[in-house]
Amino acid sequence: MTARSHLSTPGLLRRQFLAGPGASIALAALVLVGAFLATSVPRAVAALHTAALADQLATVPANELDLTTETRAHPDDGASTAGTTLADDVDAVWGRQEEVLTGIRDALPEPLRGVTGAPHSALVMGPVRAVVPGAAPSSPVYRVLPGFDPRLREHVELTSGDWPAPVDGALDADIPVDLVLSDAVAERMAWELGEVRFIDIGNVEQPLRLAGTVAAIDVADGVWTHVPSALEPSVIDNGLAPPEFTATAFVDPAAWTAFSAVNLPVTMQAWFPVLAERITADETPVLRAQLGEFSSDVHALGSGEWVGFVSTVGQVGFLSGLGEELGEAAAAAAAADAVLATIASGPIGVMVAVLVLGARVVFERRRLGLELAAARGASVGQLRGILGLEGLAIGVPAAVVGGLLGTLVVAADAGAGGWLLTTAFALTPAALMVASAPALSPLRRARADLGGAGRWRFRWIAELIVVLLAAAAVVLLLRRGLATSVAQTGVDPLLAAVPLLLSLVACIVVLRLYPLPLARLVRTTAARPGLVPFLGSARALRDPGAGLVPVLAVVVGISVAVFSSVLLGTVRAGVDRAAAEQVGADASISGMPLTLAQLDEFRAVPGVEAIAPVYSTRAAQLSIDGRARSTTLIVVDVAEMRAVQAGRPDATPLPESLAGGRGDGAGDGGVPVLLSGIVDDLVADADDVGLEGEPFQVQGVVEGATAYSPRANWVLMDRSNAEPFTDTLVPRTVLVRFEPGADGAAITAALAPIAGEGTTVVTPIDLADELAGRPTAQGLVTALIAAIVLASLLTALAIVLTLVVGRPARDRLLPLLSTLGLGRRGEQALVAWEVGPVAVVAVLVGAVLGAVLPFVVLQGIDLRAFTGGDAQPAVAYDPWLVTAVLVGSVLVTAVAVAAASRIGSRVDAARAMRTEEEG
Repeated sequence: MTARSHLSTPGLLRRQFLAGPGASIALAALVLVGAFLATSVPRAVAALHTAALADQLATVPANELDLTTETRAHPDDGASTAGTTLADDVDAVWGRQEEVLTGIRDALPEPLRGVTGAPHSALVMGPVRAVVPGAAPSSPVYRVLPGFDPRLREHVELTSGDWPAPVDGALDADIPVDLVLSDAVAERMAWELGEVRFIDIGNVEQPLRLAGTVAAIDVADGVWTHVPSALEPSVIDNGLAPPEFTATAFVDPAAWTAFSAVNLPVTMQAWFPVLAERITADETPVLRAQLGEFSSDVHALGSGEWVGFVSTVGQVGFLSGLGEELGEAAAAAAAADAVLATIASGPIGVMVAVLVLGARVVFERRRLGLELAAARGASVGQLRGILGLEGLAIGVPAAVVGGLLGTLVVAADAGAGGWLLTTAFALTPAALMVASAPALSPLRRARADLGGAGRWRFRWIAELIVVLLAAAAVVLLLRRGLATSVAQTGVDPLLAAVPLLLSLVACIVVLRLYPLPLARLVRTTAARPGLVPFLGSARALRDPGAGLVPVLAVVVGISVAVFSSVLLGTVRAGVDRAAAEQVGADASISGMPLTLAQLDEFRAVPGVEAIAPVYSTRAAQLSIDGRARSTTLIVVDVAEMRAVQAGRPDATPLPESLAGGRGDGAGDGGVPVLLSGIVDDLVADADDVGLEGEPFQVQGVVEGATAYSPRANWVLMDRSNAEPFTDTLVPRTVLVRFEPGADGAAITAALAPIAGEGTTVVTPIDLADELAGRPTAQGLVTALIAAIVLASLLTALAIVLTLVVGRPARDRLLPLLSTLGLGRRGEQALVAWEVGPVAVVAVLVGAVLGAVLPFVVLQGIDLRAFTGGDAQPAVAYDPWLVTAVLVGSVLVTAVAVAAASRIGSRVDAARAMRTEEEG
């Protein structure tokens, strides 16, 4: 390599970089981490929202999500024109309708078409009683719903017997019609293979023969939510009459032609299955709009003609609960974004501050060489060019690598926003270093403790602006509250920055107040022997190494740690409370209908003190000044429920007057009821109200849902008053109270076999674990832990970089003091004095700020998406958690101060004096 290459611009830049690469490498590492977070965090949040959406949709029955039409009309039977995948004999009956449905689906816009499956149809008739020949009057009652599923053999497999034989021509009372039942239905109905029973179809006793039994290929297939009682029979056993069993009995789908003339009620459904696993959170707004448009249109499913007294299906509309679920998921995602943005604002501020310090360190490493170039005639533009090129060489490769790593680590799509932030990180080192170029002159150096009036005036203005911004953000946050839906407004950057703005205000307080006790300490140490305390406190007062950046780092780091720990405790307490409210007892049994025999067995389990069945949660109709509104009628035995929930803070208040009869209270003798807050708002100003046409007396109002039903819109009454409103009191939910000191796990293990398949036994602890395991709650915990760790590490790094920036001044002072006899420990103590006093004050202020922040921030951030409860959880402090996190953060800060105090605390005296003489 020639001398000319050493003196060329690239050669000089290379030599400059290699002369002190440590600072540049450290700054590049900061940029890499920032770019990694900028690309990975949005993608992780998008993946979190999609996982939360999938988790939410998984709890909703398929028939509530699918795009479904239901009609009492007959199908427009006939063969398809272009062919279908149905068997030929089935296509001859159901092909035309499937072809029309396929055309409707093909016309759907994307992404709606992509998240729906091939169309499906099913039809049931009845129910009609299937009479067992020779059965006694007290024998069980068996009812069947003759069912027709064109794709039955795709959903079930034959376990015994044969498939139903085709029906030739019209039904014949002398020829049995073959059917198949699920194994469970055949067993509960005591229907043996080959056995014939009879149904009454218009004064004709039509025989039905069980040809075979089947089992579902996939019991989780959504088709079973559309076909009632197909896999398990519906059982009514109230102890006052013989038990009734009702189930769907599948006949050959091509037999519909013969059954179409039968005078039985018909219910036909056609639907497009929703493939929830294909839905991503980013498609939510588009899907909701497309669903609304599709549901508002009508579609021709058949001719609509009348054949005698029977109508053929014509124009139909499709409905789906998917839009409502997507809306709830969007609201939950927006709430999560608001929380995450609030949590992230503090570490983001510290990251920016650390980048400023990192660029300052690189600049200080280059100062002497660049000042020499300035003294030899280099212009400010040339100096800026040199610094800018090095800044780009540091930032661009690091940002590209960090951005690519963030993209590869998290496989999700979050748009281009992350790469825009990555670009900003790539350009930040160059921008910060170029901004320092005008100060490159030895003649412009000044003491840090001296400044003109303009400098102090600017400081007052800047501090006033920060205080006003923080005050405005807090006021807006308190005024907005939880009423404004963040799903519509999005994340407000000003409100999300509340923690950072309050941290800046705290920094101002620290920087303004800590010199007061420090000045007193200087006066005290001046009158005592010993150089280090006096000199250290004096330097900390007159020439403080800890400016805004390290103070901000310590305050934000400690406050984020404390705030995150309080938020974790609040969410944990909220989850526990929500679980207790939803269970409502020591355990809850729910699922399939429960018989009186099962209730007696529950009571007999050792350790069970009492049980309280929820006898009904059926749909009911409110009449409000002539307008109809739907609600849920809850029927319980007030005495039983009060005994089970006695002493529980989550108990639903049930007045004793609910058990009174008509006319026992004030009013016109209506039935006494308890109303939910939603129903009370509906009837509050009405002049004429009724429940199923009957008057009622309001005995109380309870906000939100209860343990008896997940619905928040309900009317509750005592079992003794339920007869005019429902004739079916078959519990599907039972609340259980344990005896004091009983083994809960053993009791739930004993209850589960009695309840049987399809029924779950849940305790508050089990439900709390389930709620805490949901993606949204887990994502919040991960984010809070990451915020604590990141803020602590950035705090430590900021302290180290602060002392590295102050190293030139120590390089001049410490060697001179060492020649006067100052030892190694004294040198380290002087270094620690540079940030020690302000760090102590910042830790105290940060801890107080972190403890207070939840009361401010949670006024505008809804945590119900994380707890699963109906109400915003109250701020809860976990003393052990808060103490552990606070102690850990303080230890990280103390270790950083101790480690940084060793950096450059010893420099050769002769070298330092020579530098001063040459300078």
